[in-house]
Amino acid sequence: MNLYPLKLTTLTFPKIWGEETWHMVQMDDRLSVVGNGFLADNDLNDLLEVYMGELVGDHVYERYGNYFPLLFKTIHTFDDISIQVHPDNDFAWDNHQDSGKTEMWYVLDADPDTCLISGFSKDTTAEQVRAALNDGSLTDYMNLVHVKPGDVIYLPSGRVHALLKNITVAEIQQNSDLTYRLYDYNRAGLDGKPRELHVDKALQVLDFKRLQSPLTDYKVVENGAVNLVTSDSFITNLISLNCTIGRDYAPLDSFVVYMCVEGSVELSSENIKVNLGKGDTVLIPASLDEVTLCPRGEAKLLETYMP
Repeated sequence: MNLYPLKLTTLTFPKIWGEETWHMVQMDDRLSVVGNGFLADNDLNDLLEVYMGELVGDHVYERYGNYFPLLFKTIHTFDDISIQVHPDNDFAWDNHQDSGKTEMWYVLDADPDTCLISGFSKDTTAEQVRAALNDGSLTDYMNLVHVKPGDVIYLPSGRVHALLKNITVAEIQQNSDLTYRLYDYNRAGLDGKPRELHVDKALQVLDFKRLQSPLTDYKVVENGAVNLVTSDSFITNLISLNCTIGRDYAPLDSFVVYMCVEGSVELSSENIKVNLGKGDTVLIPASLDEVTLCPRGEAKLLETYMP
């Protein structure tokens, strides 16, 4: 039987600062499971073992094997997340035998005065950062960025960052949970113990250069796609809809993941229809060449695939 658009179950994790929902994940015992069609109750391990390149694309399978390379989340905060950084692939493999972590945020909801941190506001050094940690002035070196729904923040490995309170984002990232915390407000974790910091490793991977443009500049394309991120790890576009359109993925040789970030859409392919509301995610196997998207009113989708 042919593959078809796959809706997968979500996993939700409480945090001391809010909540994360993982929409599509293959990480240790944390596994998304198919919720529709004849493959229902199969997880991503099962799918990759059986369908290999049909699921993810031949060139993706040659590179990653039975390892799904991306992780899709929704993050909601009611308190500030730690100021942190992620390593690149080389450092992560040398130190943890794991993947690095490049990611992006698409802001779904935010209070009018909500901010986040992305990059340094001025050129700095490891010595200055260590001194700022000791005297409590670290935020003096950070880009404090006011955000609103629709804003996009690209976070390559090495970039210091933090979500602050009262914000909800869609996050697309490499399939890694490696985080080096620089500062965590002297908080205890859910177990009541102080959360571990990773200052020495963070200082080895940080990009200390000033970041001049923390927000991604883009213009919405009506009933079309605009690129938000193109990296070695993933490509993400924003599709904006007020009428039915088709998408041709025959040239890609990659799976495609849709995250609905506004409105609702009926997606159809291979005579299968899937309804997506805000926050829903669907996996389009690489073997599917064409997808039709029919919005109910106006809608927006994040479209992600592998380079």
